[in-house]
Amino acid sequence: MLNSNKQFKISPIKTIIAILIPPLELWIGPMAIKLVSGQIAKAAIMDLIFFLGFIAAIWLYHDVLSTDWKQFKHRWFFKFLLAIGGVVVSYLILIGARLLLKSVGLADGANTTDLLSIQSATLGLVGSLTVLMAPFTEEIIFRHALFYQWKNRGLLTWLMFIVSAILFGLGHWNNFDGNVIAMIPYMLVGAWYALIYYFSHNIWQNILTHFLFDIMQFLGALLVFVVAFFQ
Repeated sequence: MLNSNKQFKISPIKTIIAILIPPLELWIGPMAIKLVSGQIAKAAIMDLIFFLGFIAAIWLYHDVLSTDWKQFKHRWFFKFLLAIGGVVVSYLILIGARLLLKSVGLADGANTTDLLSIQSATLGLVGSLTVLMAPFTEEIIFRHALFYQWKNRGLLTWLMFIVSAILFGLGHWNNFDGNVIAMIPYMLVGAWYALIYYFSHNIWQNILTHFLFDIMQFLGALLVFVVAFFQ
């Protein structure tokens, strides 16, 4: 277990670069996809942009990943079970928040149905590749750079807790076409993930929890692709 009382030496340059990754992805992505035609090509371009952000985030904080991994690999099965529990709580937070927002008239139940064709299934699969990278990129940026490295700094720690949760929700801007209300449940999930990091003292606990949460989307897209392929 890492020393929970340890205070990180914050690198302003690394922190600024890390913070700039999500808005650059959101800004460059829509412009880049205009350069190609075809939905699958556009999804592939987005995958490439998120891959570059993924590489940048790992490069910036590879030391944190390496140090925490040495601790995390011990008793990994117990930590895997904790991650599954974290995923369950994540879904409960999402469902509860959406029901609450709907009950007060701030959100409508969205119901979209994709056509089961090989083209739409391929698009869904290619587009879902970003969720395999997001657990690493987002936990490094939103949970470490924007929160955990500020721990043991009194009020500032909890200010960054709030800021990191809000920005994590806003990081899903493109997913909800700029609907901030729809991002509130993800802000709450961001706060939950920050608490996981705060009490586990290990970024890999976050990465694993987030990965298990996101992998459901990829596996769903993969299943649709397989069904459409053999249809």
